[in-house]
Amino acid sequence: MSEGTRIVTLMGVFALFGCIQFGCEQQAVKKTEAVTIKQAGEKEVQAKPEEVARVETPAPRPVKKEEMASHPKDKRTIQQIISEITGEKIGPDNSGDLYHGGLTATYTPPEELLPGEGKFGKLFGFLPLIRWYDPDHYYTPNLNVSGEFKHEECVMCHMVQTPGIVAQWKKSKHATAEKGIVGCDKCHGNNHQQLYMPSWRHCGECHPEQKNGHRAGKFGSHTYAFHVSIVETPWQIAKPAAEVTACATCHGIAENRCDGCHTRHDFSLAEARKPNNCGICHTGLDHYEYEMYKESYHGMIYESEQHTWDWTKPMKPANYKTPTCAYCHMKDGEHNAQKASTINSHMGTALVDRGAPRFKEARQNWVDTCKGCHSPRWATDQFEAMDEAVKISFTKWREAMKIVVDLYNDGMLDPMPNDLAPDYAGHYTFSLLGGEGRMYNVSDIERTSFEMLVYITNAVYKAMAHGAMYGATYGKGAFLQDRWLIQIKSEASRLRRFKALENQVGIEHKAYDFWKHGEYTDMLLGWKRKPGDVDKAACKHEGEKCLVE
Repeated sequence: MSEGTRIVTLMGVFALFGCIQFGCEQQAVKKTEAVTIKQAGEKEVQAKPEEVARVETPAPRPVKKEEMASHPKDKRTIQQIISEITGEKIGPDNSGDLYHGGLTATYTPPEELLPGEGKFGKLFGFLPLIRWYDPDHYYTPNLNVSGEFKHEECVMCHMVQTPGIVAQWKKSKHATAEKGIVGCDKCHGNNHQQLYMPSWRHCGECHPEQKNGHRAGKFGSHTYAFHVSIVETPWQIAKPAAEVTACATCHGIAENRCDGCHTRHDFSLAEARKPNNCGICHTGLDHYEYEMYKESYHGMIYESEQHTWDWTKPMKPANYKTPTCAYCHMKDGEHNAQKASTINSHMGTALVDRGAPRFKEARQNWVDTCKGCHSPRWATDQFEAMDEAVKISFTKWREAMKIVVDLYNDGMLDPMPNDLAPDYAGHYTFSLLGGEGRMYNVSDIERTSFEMLVYITNAVYKAMAHGAMYGATYGKGAFLQDRWLIQIKSEASRLRRFKALENQVGIEHKAYDFWKHGEYTDMLLGWKRKPGDVDKAACKHEGEKCLVE
């Protein structure tokens, strides 16, 4: 091959590389048109496309390390860069000063963190807010007042200090109980320097049946919503405490306290029966239950007519035109909300056919629940439609995963796990297989895949289970899956084409350091792990096995 042909061919490769990066338009060349090739030191030669196709392709150049010119060279922090441009001073973010865009502020961690719990207790902490949501472990009384007081004295003082809660209590059944008033001292104690914030344990002293139901669930239920799903899961312990406080709040309410559903201090049964009560936690992205209920006919009827219903009546078909969350999941006052479930599918991220013969009894229980208003055949058809929608949704997920796993096996993820910060265990794992399925500290295609499973495939199940036809298709389900699958294919195509071009021109790409380090990324738990920092003996779950790391 002449030197001229080699130069022209390499220029074409670089031009294609530029088009992929920056975008460009190319005019189509018709097969009948001649293509002009000008070789160095030669006249223009007219060649037909078929002849061009036979031009020898140059052999790949020896692979060399990537030129570091594409890596950032400025070692200044973003605070320093912006300060020099704008003149705004650099300072701590807790100073009270106003930082435009927040770009010249430096992070200051919380002044106080309460120690974590369980086997990972040495690795993470909670903001002091947790004392209200896991009171058995963290609540401490206000020591400004001392002495022992009777209920009447508590009411007298708190009518001035916190009049709202006194008014609520006076409307509650606790204020008019047939067996005697359930006053402040019954739930909080009477020694002001030894006061406690009641948990399910205290409520269970008077409500043993409800307590036993609440504690009868398995993993994935309210029973372990905090002391497994928070203190033993990477998405909570691996991130800074200030970022995931809201997660701990909802999960803490669900497991540790009863007034998440019967809010204090009127502790209303009517309030607990309404769907918007459950919607405080069961909403958004990976748990769309409340949204799907509202999109259904059941939800529409509830929104239209609920103000005319007597919510003090038991949840029976004769008393309510349409079911609510509590009607279906806490049938006849059952406080194990998981009892009606067929199987724990990890919020719909695991595939299971709930119509399989092994689940015949559970399916019949659901059909019986619907029989209050619908025929068994109608209910059976609805559940079958749910089963089929779930199964077809996972075909898209598997198609996507084949593409992503192939990229991982071929070393084409950008970045690869070794190029990222370590995961919560201090390892470098592929997040979608063997890792913790995280939504951060991953490549773009891994994050997109995570969303496809946890936010969208999951939503297909949630929508069909709650009768939300729009949610199952256009809204949040199947047709969004289509878009995410296209995005995954598009990114995979780009990664493979880049790799082919890099091999052709002799580039060995080295992942940029910003994938591994940064102001936030350096705070992740993986950087802090040390041998022996997990206390497996501290893992106790009332008979349930501890989650392994």
